Amino acid sequence: MQESGWQPIAGRVGHVGGIESFTLDGRHHYFGFDHKRGLVLSPAINDAAAMAHFASRHMQAIYRGRLFGLLGKTGPRDEAFWAEAVEWSENATDLRGQPERTLASAQLAASVSELGLAAQENRIAREFMPDALPCMLLAAAGDGSPDEAEGIQAEVAIVWGREPLPPGREIADVARALQARLNALVDRAQGNWAQIFSMLKS
Repeated sequence: MQESGWQPIAGRVGHVGGIESFTLDGRHHYFGFDHKRGLVLSPAINDAAAMAHFASRHMQAIYRGRLFGLLGKTGPRDEAFWAEAVEWSENATDLRGQPERTLASAQLAASVSELGLAAQENRIAREFMPDALPCMLLAAAGDGSPDEAEGIQAEVAIVWGREPLPPGREIADVARALQARLNALVDRAQGNWAQIFSMLKS
């Protein structure tokens, strides 16, 4: 795809970051990520060369200088540098918590359906096992606040039956609140992230 097809996220051009990736339905998706701020820096790009080109145009890297005093210098790098970073991301990650990075749309959609049943039938959803990565990336593609993703994981533990219900609440209440959080994450995500993880919205 031509570079013009991948537009940078507003306000996130020139950030220092690295390349991360995940697999969805057997296809790699790459993205720039500011690990310090917890922000997604690019759309989810499904082509390795296009990701390297995007990064060379819109991102900066931390790299080692020749002199000891230049360690930690930041600046733009060429496509060859970023191509190596893209390849590295396929087998490793610097994302916090080392989340599972192999995802399936059908499994994510099934989890949302199970969450809906928990809300309707007011019961624990033991088959509700959403991956943490989509929530983290949607939050990072929105306002970048980790609190939202962490709040979601806390409610997931309750709906799943791993944590007790708060006093005065029912499973249905928590399940509905959780779905509302997921909907908000999808709605606020910039770039193409809402499209990538649209199955989480109900």
